[in-house]
Amino acid sequence: MRGLMLHELGEPENLSLEEISTPNPSPGEVLVDIHAAAVNFPDLLTIQGKYQVRPDLPFIPGKEGAGIVAAIGGGVTHVTPGDRVMVQVEYGTFAEQAVVPQHECYILPDAIPLDQAAALGIAFQTAYFALVDRARIKAGETVLVTGASGSVGIAAIQLAKVFGATVIAGLTTPSKEAVAREAGADHVIDLSGDNLKDAIRDRIFAVTDGAGVDVVIEIVGGEVFTGALRALKFRGRLVVVGFTSGIIPEMRTNYVLLKNIAVTGVDRGQYRDREPAWMHRAQDEIFRYCVEGKVRMPIQDSFALEDYIKAFDVIRNRQVRGKIILRIKEES
Repeated sequence: MRGLMLHELGEPENLSLEEISTPNPSPGEVLVDIHAAAVNFPDLLTIQGKYQVRPDLPFIPGKEGAGIVAAIGGGVTHVTPGDRVMVQVEYGTFAEQAVVPQHECYILPDAIPLDQAAALGIAFQTAYFALVDRARIKAGETVLVTGASGSVGIAAIQLAKVFGATVIAGLTTPSKEAVAREAGADHVIDLSGDNLKDAIRDRIFAVTDGAGVDVVIEIVGGEVFTGALRALKFRGRLVVVGFTSGIIPEMRTNYVLLKNIAVTGVDRGQYRDREPAWMHRAQDEIFRYCVEGKVRMPIQDSFALEDYIKAFDVIRNRQVRGKIILRIKEES
């Protein structure tokens, strides 16, 4: 089979498209013919050696994809050969086949194409647990989503609308407003400029008649975190999802005390490993929303496997407005 192999940490240019031996599934594992794989910012970090999980070299990057089950190892009962599945792994989907733990295989409804399935996993799972478990969102509440034009931001906007919330999309690149509007945002605010500690709070107050927001899904970090924290209502909840700015903020806890607010975090991988049954129930719910037309992940562009540099350039140039897909095999 063909796959993108990394022999030395660095940049996507270090990858090489090689012929690789077909892997065999061990007990509890599934061999999947990968048709489509999503390219994400964490894949770039993994190639650079900056992600929290650092595989031994050489390895094949790629954290999510979709395809057809080719074979199963002993003890696998969740899927059978021929099933259409969405998969997530720490690495390995940038190849024509990947071995996946069975709890990371999600059987797809027939109505969802494989390229869309490859885009529906990590972002929507992250947003789901941020909103449902950590923020305990309720219908009628107001939610601020920062970094709203990225895949997790898009998923958070759409799910918050499904759950009956009013959504404010925060953008560090105002030219991406159309992405947030198409996802369903009710309001859009600018997260760029100076003195964001005050500016973000003031912009939130301007669109909420001074009330502030009940929930913040915070993806950017840096001074955006501080401004968003100050825009919370009494008993508001902020969920830390990531730090796309590259700056991990520090928090003054007196503000948490004075406003009775809660600051929590979400790590999708912990649910995957500790609560796999809950993860599958959540993903089934996301699939249902997709089939019903309530959510979808816009596919910004797709590239052949050999054009992987072009795919990563979209990530590196901060041009993301949805998901970037590698086409590995066409769905019949």
